[in-house]
Amino acid sequence: MTERIVVGAALVDGGRLLAARRSAPAELAGRWELPGGKVEAGETPEAALVRELREELGVAAEPGERVPGQWPLREPFVLQVWTARLRPGSAAPEPLEDHDELRWLTPAQVWDVPWLDQDVPAVERVLAHLGLGQDSGGTRGGTPASGTEPG
Repeated sequence: MTERIVVGAALVDGGRLLAARRSAPAELAGRWELPGGKVEAGETPEAALVRELREELGVAAEPGERVPGQWPLREPFVLQVWTARLRPGSAAPEPLEDHDELRWLTPAQVWDVPWLDQDVPAVERVLAHLGLGQDSGGTRGGTPASGTEPG
């Protein structure tokens, strides 16, 4: 089966990265991710990014460049990440679909939230790509152990 692309947005404003906390499905609830979603048939990844950010966050966004690399998700999906920024006059992001909280994170705060496992390497690459990773000094490790999740 051919791989299908899920686009993630490295939405940056003032050196801060937007993170979205999942509210659904239940197994992902409470974990954080880059906003985005599946590329539909006949759609470019950039068009999917703009559409998904409008649907999930209620914003008008402009895609930037693709962050090098891709990361495996559940078969047959792979995650690809693009930088993005809010268009002038866009509404402020709000959690509209599958999310219950948004946070703008500075490079020093990026690892303060428990990212979805598949988003961790993508976020690391985003920080390096944007030149925002210098301050983190490898402080990742604030992710709670799986034993702390409600059972």
